[in-house]
Amino acid sequence: MVIYNEFGHIKIDEARIDETCNAYFKWKDLNTYISNNSHRGINMPDAISEPMGCYCLNYLWNRGDESGDATDPETGEKIEFKATSRFDGDLSSFGPKCKFDNLVFLRFKLDDNLLYIYNLKINSEDFGRYPANKKETIQDQKNQGRRPHVSLQKLFVEEKNLDPDIIFDIRKCKAYNRLSKEYNRFLNK
Repeated sequence: MVIYNEFGHIKIDEARIDETCNAYFKWKDLNTYISNNSHRGINMPDAISEPMGCYCLNYLWNRGDESGDATDPETGEKIEFKATSRFDGDLSSFGPKCKFDNLVFLRFKLDDNLLYIYNLKINSEDFGRYPANKKETIQDQKNQGRRPHVSLQKLFVEEKNLDPDIIFDIRKCKAYNRLSKEYNRFLNK
């Protein structure tokens, strides 16, 4: 069987998001089983988190040779997604050559089957000025060929007291922005 892997930009339509939401629940069941029998669960697959982010923000999912996880079709900007399945704490790593025009933080709230999406509106150059630790910036570590590990939740959500731009109800495959009634109901859960 030949598997065709040479994709370019993929538009996440209703059929694809439905399939992605179904995959999320399968991952969640497996993660629960592993978490109950091990010291830690399994990472959120990018094949689940990235299509959800693309669907909610109207980005094209990059599945070809192009850099970045997604592309904004209106501006051509390269988008980097970082996801966490630990709602109360995250740790994201960035490769030494990681470059992007915009960073989006995807924060899953597993108990409620919700995804909080934070469009951080920061590029890799500006992001590099943030601290990786008490003595070095993110860019300092990248210049040394290292992979800085930082908490986007602490650096942005908590430090800047951010609310999500969008809340995605995974069970209903529906996104809510700040103007919708459901947004505030989910935010206060």
